[in-house]
Order: sequence, then C-alpha cells, then structure tokens
Amino acid sequence: MIYLDYAATTPMSERAIETYRQAATRFYGNSNSLHDAGSNASALLESSRKLIASELGVHESGLHFTGSGSEAVFLSLVALAEGATQRGRHIVTAMAEHSCVRNTFHWLARQGFEITMVPSAPDGSVDLEALKGAVRTDTTLVSIQYVNSETGAVNPLQEIGEWLQDRHIHFHSDATQGFGKLPLDPIAWGLDAVTLSAHKIHGPKGLGAAYINPKRKWSPMIPETSQEHGFRMGTVDVPAVAAFATAAKEMAANREASMRHVRGLKEALVRQLREKSGDAITMEGNPDTSSPYIAGLRVHRMEGQFAMLECSQRGLAISTGSACQVNEQKPSATMKAIGYDDETAKQFIRLSLDAATTMEEIGQATDILADIIQKHLSRLH
Repeated sequence: MIYLDYAATTPMSERAIETYRQAATRFYGNSNSLHDAGSNASALLESSRKLIASELGVHESGLHFTGSGSEAVFLSLVALAEGATQRGRHIVTAMAEHSCVRNTFHWLARQGFEITMVPSAPDGSVDLEALKGAVRTDTTLVSIQYVNSETGAVNPLQEIGEWLQDRHIHFHSDATQGFGKLPLDPIAWGLDAVTLSAHKIHGPKGLGAAYINPKRKWSPMIPETSQEHGFRMGTVDVPAVAAFATAAKEMAANREASMRHVRGLKEALVRQLREKSGDAITMEGNPDTSSPYIAGLRVHRMEGQFAMLECSQRGLAISTGSACQVNEQKPSATMKAIGYDDETAKQFIRLSLDAATTMEEIGQATDILADIIQKHLSRLH
C-alpha cells in the first residue's frame, strides 16, 4: 500500500511506541493517587506536559490533555465562550474549519450564542476582509485554523492576532495540521488558545491537548472537575502523554529537514500530476504558500469518492477531504467555502505527505491516478 493520507493519521514512531511500552509497564499508577506509584506517574505526566509545552512555546500550566483533538477543540471553545458571556455572545469563525470546530459552534448556537462563519479566499485560507468585517463590539471569540486540512492553506495567524490584540477578543486556533510540521508561536502571534492532536505527528491515537493562556478567563464544561486543572474529567492516560511528548520532540528535531524533503516531494507531485493528467485536474490552493504536507485537487467529471475507491483498489491510500457517511458523501467544506457548487466540490481529493514518503511512491501514485482518470474519461466519451 502506498500511503498518502498522513493528514488523516500517522503511524506511531518506533520511539513513541517504546516510550509508551516503558511508561505503561513502569508508570501504571493513577497520577492523582497519593501513593508512590501515583506520584511516579504524576511526575512523568508533568515532565511530559512541560516538554510538549516547551515545543509549543507556552507555559505548561496552560496545557491540558484530552481524549482527542476534537474533544480539545470542543472543551476549549465552550470554556472560552462561556467564560466571556458578560462581554457578549457573538463568535466569528470560518466556513472552512474542521468539522469538529463547526460542530462545536453549531452546538453553541443552540445554547444561545450567535455564530458568524466567514468564507474563504480562492486558496482555502480565510477571507481576511470578511473576517474583520464580521467582528462586532460584542464579539468575544474568534477561531481560525492554522493549516487547512484540505488545501493546506496556511492562515496568517500573526496578522489576525495583531489585529485582535486591542479588541479584547479571545483568539483560538486548531493547529492540528501545523504543530510539529511548521513554525508555530502562540505567544508572539497573540493566540489565547491552541488545540493539538497526538496522532497527527506520529504519536498515539485517542489523545489531544488544549492550551489556554492562564491569564484568560474560562469556564469549565463540567464544574468541580478535579483532573487536568478542572478542564476535563477522567484519569489521564500517562503512557500516551509520554509517547506524545516523545513524538513532539522527534518532530521538532527533524522539522527543517522534513520540510525540505516534503517540499521537494510536493513539487514533484504537482508537476507530475499536471504532466500526466493535464486539463483533467485542477490543483487547489496556492502551492507557494500552502503547507508542503498537503496537496488538494479536483478531478473534473469524477467524484472524489469514486477516485478514492479506485485508488484503494490499486493499493493507493488517499482521501476525499470530505465527511463520508453511509449512503452519503458530503461535499468538501473548503470547496464550498471557496464558492464551488455541490457537484464541483464533490470532485475534490487530497493527497498528504510525510517525511517517510519517497519520490518513488510519488511517481507510482501519479501513474495510478493518471490511469484511473484516463480510463474514466474515456468511458464518458
């Protein structure tokens, strides 16, 4: 199998697996227990928290672990929104956000908050002028993702943060597709909250993290919770956190070399797709400014779901970049945010890369896609 779906998930690194194994064997105590086994687990938890916070560039007192990146998003956005109701109940986000962000805001809307969702620029990044025009005097929270998971568009978080700085508005970013891969500086960029997911950077599944600036007021989803500074209920998975810390450290150490390697792969991918498939495809996003880890495109007159299944049958794993349910394929949220109709948006597919991806795999993948496209179009004529 040629795996080009790393934006969906990554395999755990060998070092992260070994860290998990050792932690699960030696530090199995409940980190909230007062005996030595609990104290040892707590010490490992806090040292891992400090390491991840250091890689993120924030103070560890604001970092809380959750059961997933999606849960981190939900708990953070609810905590920030509920903590600022005295100032207002208006929130601004983008139409192209990940479904966990959009679904959280749909839930908050049912709780009486007013949500404004702004469209995207042609490359999939947020429309800055629309964003600024949507902010009001009663706006208390803005949430904009760092890297769009479908086109790879990188949003100008620092510019947004600077604009929001004097407006006393909380600023959150879902940094799942950027942490460990691209430069990220929450403090310098004016971010009050950042959410992460371990399995996107070769850590374990079922673990997320939420950073909220300790100086910002927030209200917990469930009051009187004792775990994770009152942020979340439940015993922390200490071995998973330790493995997350190992993966984060590995990603940081190799970030520049990985970026150079992956950038070369993406350039070859885009060039070969255009050479082999020509006018049958349209590359989405700006290749000069987007993340090198993600390449999105539309195959004309072919649904992405069909392309994905055909690729899978030939040993190539890619994604449609859309939420698929039984007997239903929803169009790409980003394509819709850009302005495409449903039929056009459903043509979208995504290929996502990793430092482990080889140039040989790029060549094989583009050959497979080109053959699928050519045979499909010939049947239509």
